[in-house]
Amino acid sequence: MARVYDPTDYGRPTDLREGVSAGLIGAAVVALFYLVFDIAIRGQALITPTVLGEVLVMQRPDPDMTAANITSVAAYTVVHVIAFALFGIVLAMLVARSERSALARYATLQLMIVFLLFFYGVLYVVSATTAGAFPFLSVLAANALAALAMGRWLWMRHPAARGAWGREPLGAAPEKDVVTTGRQS
Repeated sequence: MARVYDPTDYGRPTDLREGVSAGLIGAAVVALFYLVFDIAIRGQALITPTVLGEVLVMQRPDPDMTAANITSVAAYTVVHVIAFALFGIVLAMLVARSERSALARYATLQLMIVFLLFFYGVLYVVSATTAGAFPFLSVLAANALAALAMGRWLWMRHPAARGAWGREPLGAAPEKDVVTTGRQS
């Protein structure tokens, strides 16, 4: 028997499973994007996770950008998967809440916009090496593909949310919250 969704039931097991699944999908899309990017542009696989692992996880200021380092790749992969899983959980909870709340739909849209740009900001702040090694358009493309994949997966799992997006504008107050003056014309 299917469980009836209660919008006040945050952190329910289904949200957590959906979130982790969505996060894993997003992580895989970004990893695949940069695998292809590294082979096509840099001529060798796994340079991107090597650089990110050395700079972000191992805190080496001058990463080796010529050869893959499996320890750096493994370290960054763990961080990458955890970060995407956590993001996926937040996204899944918002999508579930958006079935009944225009404000949650608006927050979902804003979260996805922040997601598109956030990692580039992290790269830029952490190191000049990483900022220069990852062109803005490649980061934007990888994140856009991941956002589309995660969004599509959650979209298919939440038909009520799909219907809600078309029913009322983003951020609209629910009808029960509309204040009337009591005057008649």
